[in-house]
Amino acid sequence: MGKSRTGIDSSAGSLPETTTWARAVVLGTGILGVSLTERALSAKALEEFARKVLEVVRAITPATRKLVEVLEARMSELGIDHDCDRLRTARSARLLCEALAGRSLREAREIVEALASARLETSSSAVQASLGAADDSLETLDDPLVLGVLKQLAGREKNDLSASKYLREARAILRQDEMRRSLSVELRMVAGAAQAYLLSGMPSADGAPLHGLPEDGVLPKSAVLASVVAPAAVRIEASRGTPPPSATRSRAESTKRKSLTQTLASEGVLPFTRVSVERRGSMPDRKSARALLAEAVREVEQKLEASKGPALLSLVITLDISDKGA
Repeated sequence: MGKSRTGIDSSAGSLPETTTWARAVVLGTGILGVSLTERALSAKALEEFARKVLEVVRAITPATRKLVEVLEARMSELGIDHDCDRLRTARSARLLCEALAGRSLREAREIVEALASARLETSSSAVQASLGAADDSLETLDDPLVLGVLKQLAGREKNDLSASKYLREARAILRQDEMRRSLSVELRMVAGAAQAYLLSGMPSADGAPLHGLPEDGVLPKSAVLASVVAPAAVRIEASRGTPPPSATRSRAESTKRKSLTQTLASEGVLPFTRVSVERRGSMPDRKSARALLAEAVREVEQKLEASKGPALLSLVITLDISDKGA
């Protein structure tokens, strides 16, 4: 009988049950993205599995705790019942990580048993999606622009049908788990569309602008710009999916690139004055892509300010975003 470098005994009594091991490996692979050189139960495999599990959960536990707190706060603000799939899934993810993160590598067997016996309120796939998207979800839930729009919608909900519809969609996104609705992408999409609507004029009870369109039939320039920029921003936020928590590290050296091209033009304006802005570039991450979009928006705003009368607005953003980073 031998021991691994961390003192894990290879005798049958020190190893977990075969069925326990099998379930833990399935959950560790599916939820945490942990992979093993060999799946056959042995002291070496047990040590490798425990080490990889600890690496993942210690890195993501802070985000899982904060996500539950922020979700509870946002749901309370918007009058959403806490007994919903997204929050139940987030709590399951937090409890799972907390049950594992405090262990040491010498407790490899206990790590396997804790993982195998984990009680998930929704499903392993939902928990995996929640963990993989935790950072993006937190960024969206703390975004001042998103929060500002939701606050405006809540203030108009009783007297504005359109505001009520946007808010109802936002609530549905927050209630449903990440498997069904991507919070970071879809909540930003709703916020962007709602912002464009709010900028179009003072809404009335039936959802139409109170004063209607201007006499010349042209929407305010701020509303046109918002309707152009919001979809482009959503495309940037949607430029990558939600891999298992460990997948980002394993793909850190990836050079695979994917093309993101979005061409948008304003509607409802006469092309008396052309306002055209174009940006092209290779972006290492979404932060850089956002910066490029913000730069283009500033130029558009300057040109719109200088223009007189109706304008044809064209904003073209062509990005090549790599898989590295967020």
